[in-house]
Amino acid sequence: MSIREAGLEDIEIVMAIERACFNRERYSREILEGMLAEDYFTVLLAEEGEVLGSAAICHGKEGTQIISLGVLPRYRGRGIASALMDEIEERALARGNRRLVLQVSVINVAAMNLYLRRGFVLQGILKDYYGRRRDAYLMDKILERV
Repeated sequence: MSIREAGLEDIEIVMAIERACFNRERYSREILEGMLAEDYFTVLLAEEGEVLGSAAICHGKEGTQIISLGVLPRYRGRGIASALMDEIEERALARGNRRLVLQVSVINVAAMNLYLRRGFVLQGILKDYYGRRRDAYLMDKILERV
């Protein structure tokens, strides 16, 4: 499996992953195009003959925020999300960011388990983050160079 940075030419692929992985929380074409065009965003694609999943991150002064992480349903459970997380951590450290931040739906148990296994810490609950009665957990992780 390889992981590469996506460009504007990959918009249809990124949109297909968003549609397959997220319901109301998915990003619009306009937002995704903005992420693909701006330097402070990075969109990654995991591939192995075809695209398996994607991740979007935003590099800021206070750390790197994981905006989106999705693996196509038929490829889940194969370590793809972990591989994308490894790449996210490497890229954050390369930019001098030692803190990763994310929000995850309180009902997304699989994602919560992944983040907890990877050392993320629950920092609080964001009420109605995804809409009325659709809360999110705020989590973060301090990165260490090895």
